[in-house]
Amino acid sequence: MVAGATLMQPVALYADLPDLGEISDATMTLADEARIGRNAMRALREEGAIIDDTEVTTYLQTVGGKLAAGAQIPNLKFTFFGVNDYGINAFAMPGGYIGVNAGLILTAQSEGELASVIGHEMAHVTQRHIARGQAANFPNQLIMLATLAAAVLASKAGGGQAVVGTLNAGMGLAMSNQLSFSRDFEREADRVGMQYLAAGGFDVRNMPMFFERMQQVNRFNDNNAYAFLRTHPVTSERISEAQNRAEGYPVKMRADSTEFLLVREKLRIANMEQQDALKYYESALTRRLFLNEGAVWYGVARARLAGHDVAGARQALANARRLLPQDPMLFSLSADLEREAGKLGTALEVYHQGLTAFPDNPALVQGELAALIDSGERTAALAKVRTRLDRYPEDPELYRLQARLYADKDPLRYHAALGNAYYFDRRLESALEQYHLAAKAKGDDFYLRSSIEARTRELEKLLKDEKAKSK
Repeated sequence: MVAGATLMQPVALYADLPDLGEISDATMTLADEARIGRNAMRALREEGAIIDDTEVTTYLQTVGGKLAAGAQIPNLKFTFFGVNDYGINAFAMPGGYIGVNAGLILTAQSEGELASVIGHEMAHVTQRHIARGQAANFPNQLIMLATLAAAVLASKAGGGQAVVGTLNAGMGLAMSNQLSFSRDFEREADRVGMQYLAAGGFDVRNMPMFFERMQQVNRFNDNNAYAFLRTHPVTSERISEAQNRAEGYPVKMRADSTEFLLVREKLRIANMEQQDALKYYESALTRRLFLNEGAVWYGVARARLAGHDVAGARQALANARRLLPQDPMLFSLSADLEREAGKLGTALEVYHQGLTAFPDNPALVQGELAALIDSGERTAALAKVRTRLDRYPEDPELYRLQARLYADKDPLRYHAALGNAYYFDRRLESALEQYHLAAKAKGDDFYLRSSIEARTRELEKLLKDEKAKSK
């Protein structure tokens, strides 16, 4: 048990952590974990299991970033991503990749509850639970673990949700000795995750609160919380331990962010038929059953937009703006409405207003670039893409937008940009194919061709090495 004084001081997060020793590194190095995680992410992307929505991804990176700031682990970068599955679950993969199901975001009744699960998963990564479990159970079988994600995904029966379902099931079955964690590991992840939660500015009581609610949900509806409880078995003893541990922390009154509220509604809409969504929101407003009324009106606006009811969406958005503080997601929705109405010029004005208030918001930046391209303002769009890439040279979405600008105009730069998009998405085979096409395309640009050749050599060697390791 950690001393109460230590729990009160986030700066001393690692004073009481176990000595991980050399056994985990001997079995699986950090480089091995990074490679395995990249391969798993690539497979998930190719199967459409990852939520492709900049606002959702940005939000998860923001929440995870607050927790990661307290982790202070050298040579480890976390990547947080949404998973297109409406079961209640989250999972950690080697290399710092943390997947959060859409269903978990919708089920969380506060941002702190969501953060508590993310912090728990981060602790599995920082405490090297996968490597330690590998060392304890499967010595000398690193190759099997390296190909694990691809093997599980290959057994899928359907689309993205089926893939993730297989992944979740695999954690409890085929992957039980590798990616499912022992009770001791789960308790350690609770303890360390709670430290991350506190360091991120959240009330740690959200963790036992969420666990207790999952246990209650399971009593009435086993299927609803099945995935979460299978990979994170919740017992009364574990809940009690978390509650007792939380007593050592001060209470933190923290309001949910507007992004948390709006992302939930955006994900809800994505999983419902338009008419069903409108009935849901009408009932919520009539019965006054919601976390936040402004977020409900945002959901109504999104549902109206899905039905091409621009006038109805405008009115709902006006209600949302009356009740909510200014937020980039509200500007994005407003611009979407203008684009639906065929008013690209007005949409660009909205993006300009949004970027004035939120200069670095990725969704607004990408939305403005797409609107510039659609309106034929190619020169302005190219200038903005180049400026943005100078600051964020590893953003795959920027390269996709750049590729749109070069399509049918400059084959060399088109294939190079698309190759870069795939490269930073870690879809390495697709990236290599595009680089080969770029090398064959006409066009004079010595520096671009030199970079393509260097990237091609890098990928050919990397893919050759990975193929050799998988044998």
